[in-house]
Formats: sequence, C-alpha cells, structure tokens
Amino acid sequence: MRYSFLNALTIAIVLTGCAGSPTTSSTMSSSLPQSSGLPPVDVAAAQRLLSPDETLQTLDFPASGTKTLSGRIEGYKTVAYALPVRQGQRLEVTMESPSSSAYFNIYDAKDTSGAALFAGETAGTNTALLRVSQDATYVIRPFLVRAVARRGQSANYTFKIERQ
Repeated sequence: MRYSFLNALTIAIVLTGCAGSPTTSSTMSSSLPQSSGLPPVDVAAAQRLLSPDETLQTLDFPASGTKTLSGRIEGYKTVAYALPVRQGQRLEVTMESPSSSAYFNIYDAKDTSGAALFAGETAGTNTALLRVSQDATYVIRPFLVRAVARRGQSANYTFKIERQ
C-alpha cells in the first residue's frame, strides 16, 4: 500500500512539473543564471552583512565587462554593491576618491565570519585584484575611516569594476 502511494505521489509531481506552458518555461529560462553565465545574486545573504546605515544595490552588467559607477559616503551612510561572480573569474575593483579617508572592503556574502576578501584600509591600495574560487555574491562596501565618519563628514567616490 505504501509503495503505491509513493508511486502515485511521484507521478503527480512529475505531471505537475510538466503542466507549465511553453511561454512560462521560456520566460523562466531567460532569467536563469546559465544565460549570462553568472550565479544568481544572494540578496538575503548580502543584506545580512550590512549595517542599518547601508543600502544594497545589485550590479547588473555582462559577465565579462566593466562598469563604472559613482556615489557618496555621508558619515556612515553609503550604498553597498552586490555583484555576482562565477568560479574562475578575475575581478578588479578600483576606487577613486578625493578623500584620503575613503576606502572599500569586499566580502563574500556567504561568509558569516565577517572577514573581508579585500580590506582597502589595511591593504594600502585602492585596487583589489581577486580570483574567484567558487560561484558567489561579492559585496563591495565603501566607507570612511571611523574618526571621519563619526564627525559626519562625506566623500564622493568612483568605482571601476571589471569582471573577466
């Protein structure tokens, strides 16, 4: 009796999975990561890394290409950028700012230890070069050094982000 129930359940699941229309199926396929070669952005994991003063923006550009963007840090308020990367890619991120107190860190959204893959302030450079070891969502977080942020100062910045 139990065997029959499992067979009937399996058949019902298979038939339900086949019930979608071709239009729905092709729409779903176009949004899958295989079309761009990139994994989906793990927004929930990226959000967990952020402080209440940060907002998240997902970056969308070709799997192999460059994106330039500008922003502003005001005290502790800033935008963090979620970027999907795939295993084997090379990522280069450069930050330019007129402020010598503006830096950025890069995190793997899945890593709950809080350790940065790149820590700009301690690296002593404004360019991160990373080789991606597994499909992931990286989070790029610009910031001002604590003493400057605490005083409510601000800084403009420009990022050049290149995935290859």
